[in-house]
Order: sequence, then structure tokens, then C-alpha cells
Amino acid sequence: MVLKELFKLVPFLLSVCIYFVLVPQSSCPIWLKAFLKCSPILFLCMYILTLGKHVSTHSKAPKLLAGLLLSAAGDIFRTLSAHQYHVHGDSLFGLAHVCYIWMFGLKPFNLLAAFFLVIIGTMYLLFLSRCLWDENLQPLQWAACIHISLISTVAWRASAETLFHQHWSWVKLFATIGGMLLLVSDFTYAVSAFCFPVYNSEMIVATYYVAQMLITVSAVNSGNTVVKNRK
Repeated sequence: MVLKELFKLVPFLLSVCIYFVLVPQSSCPIWLKAFLKCSPILFLCMYILTLGKHVSTHSKAPKLLAGLLLSAAGDIFRTLSAHQYHVHGDSLFGLAHVCYIWMFGLKPFNLLAAFFLVIIGTMYLLFLSRCLWDENLQPLQWAACIHISLISTVAWRASAETLFHQHWSWVKLFATIGGMLLLVSDFTYAVSAFCFPVYNSEMIVATYYVAQMLITVSAVNSGNTVVKNRK
């Protein structure tokens, strides 16, 4: 079963390798960088479609697919011009986060995990406030609050079934790690964009891809299907 899942992820893994080989080259055109940046996410969409006819009956697959497609579009906008299309890219990622929150649902609620991630999100916001709370960046203040709230909620819902829980499974653990890595990637990107350049910028992309892969694998293999009433 594990080998079968790995085989399905080969196109995604190869596209990630191609991205890290070609994109750092200064001669790589911007349109090619944008395509290579979103191609691994598109291959994750293809991985979901390997469910075939079960996609329509899987309660998480359509929401996950929407989140991935919005993420891919956000990658394109961010790559084309970080400053000109920054709002566009962040808005698309915000919608992707909403899809992920919808996918994970609100059960179990897990208030302890929520409290833990509220603390992390607050620390995240306070750190960024040193860079954002400037006269020239005032329009981004509320946008940052909303974005941090969304990404923290994604991490909370992804980890609700494992964080501070005695009973867990590998599939649920994948979702937890994916949600946390998505938070790390987002935080590192924001620091690099608004505060100071991150020395190893590849870490942002690497954690982002791993997070998306783990979230996808956990959702597809959750076995959560829609029960249709038959009269």
C-alpha cells in the first residue's frame, strides 16, 4: 500500500526536483519559474484524481482540490512579481486556507490545541509587527492579521485529532505535520518579504511542498466518504 502511494507521488517528487535544479538559475525566464513553482501542486491535483469515480463521493477531495488549485494560482502571482501581485497572491492563498479549514471541519474541537496555536499565532503577529507597523505598510496590518488567523486555524484543524490526544494514526499525524509545516513556511515567507532576507530561501519552498504533500496524502487516505441517502 505504501509503495503504491509513493508510485502515485513520483510525478510530484520529480517536479519538485526539477524546480530546485532549474529555478535558482539566473537565466531561467520568469514565466518558466512560475510554471515550475506551481507544477508540483498541479501534480498533487492529479494525485487526487487517481481516486477516479470516488472523487465525487469523497467528502474531503473536492475541498482539497479547490485549495490546491487556489494555491497554485497564488504561486503564479507571487512568482511573477512579489510586489505588484502580492495582494493577489495572498488573497488566493487566503481562500485556499478557507478550503482547508472547511475540509478538516470542526470536529473534534480540541480547545487545548486551539489555545496552543493562538499563542503561536500571537507570537507570529508580534514578531511581524516590528516590520509591518510602519507608515508605509499600514494597509498590510489588517491583511496580516487575517492571514495569520487563517493559517493558524488551518494548523489547528489539521492537528485537532492528534495534538494533546492519546489516540492517533499515521494519516492524522501526516495532517498535523503538514499543517505545522504550512505555518512555518508561511511565517518564513513573511519574514523574508517584510523583515529581512532569509539566508536559505529554498527552505520556504521545501517546507511548503512537504506540507501540501502531507495534507493531500492524509486527506485522500482518510477514508472519509459521503454517505448518500437512498430512498
